[in-house]
Amino acid sequence: MKEFAKYIGVIVMLIGVAFLIVPFFMGTITNTNLIIGMALIINGMLGYIYTNNMKKGNVVSNILWAIFLFIVPFIIYFFAKKNAYSEEELAAYN
Repeated sequence: MKEFAKYIGVIVMLIGVAFLIVPFFMGTITNTNLIIGMALIINGMLGYIYTNNMKKGNVVSNILWAIFLFIVPFIIYFFAKKNAYSEEELAAYN
């Protein structure tokens, strides 16, 4: 489960890519598909950076990440980060 939690951002990016590829091959590309795909790819990239950032962070930095990650996925990434690394691993980098 730890390995899965480390790569949750990549999985979100792949879902975003699927949002772009499937309509392309079906011939039903709309702006909505492009916006959702782009948002998922950017969110997955930022989520991957946040999850694999070994710094524990303070309240202000977590609020900024929540704004960047669109608040709801931030909760998923936050708990994935907690699950991926133990307190000892995080303490080694802080």
